[in-house]
Amino acid sequence: MEEKRIIKKYPNRRLYDTAISGYITVADVKQMIIEYADILVVDAKSGEDLTRQVFLQILLEEEAGGTPILSNEMLCQMIRMYGQTSQSVFGPFLEQNMKIFSEWQSGVQEQAKAMGKANKWFTDPLRQSFSGNNLPFMEWQKSLQQQALNFWQNMGVVPKEKK
Repeated sequence: MEEKRIIKKYPNRRLYDTAISGYITVADVKQMIIEYADILVVDAKSGEDLTRQVFLQILLEEEAGGTPILSNEMLCQMIRMYGQTSQSVFGPFLEQNMKIFSEWQSGVQEQAKAMGKANKWFTDPLRQSFSGNNLPFMEWQKSLQQQALNFWQNMGVVPKEKK
């Protein structure tokens, strides 16, 4: 198991990587995350854990540029979670779904590499994966979306649709 990489954040907003004994940027931290480094960001003076704040900063920068992942509707739903009884289950639910998606994505990438089409699967959303028929995947995804919607409607977070 890899040791946590300690990053110290100084009052001048500079980040110091103790592993390389040098200053780094937020972009460097993002790259470490992409490379699956286990990171801990601490306030250089107090030792307070600032990891979450730095990760949120990276997400905000990513969402502000390029193509965002989080739609306005999704952000509204997430904001509505705070203070609700369902808040305690939402984090683990979302974390587990991200883990499942990441494992699925890794599996598809491995299949693509084995077929000599590394990373091409994502540029042409699964059109040719799984023997050229993506219908089972699309049906599976719709089923998951419906299950998630039903879950949040039953929790009272999302209003039930009127029939």
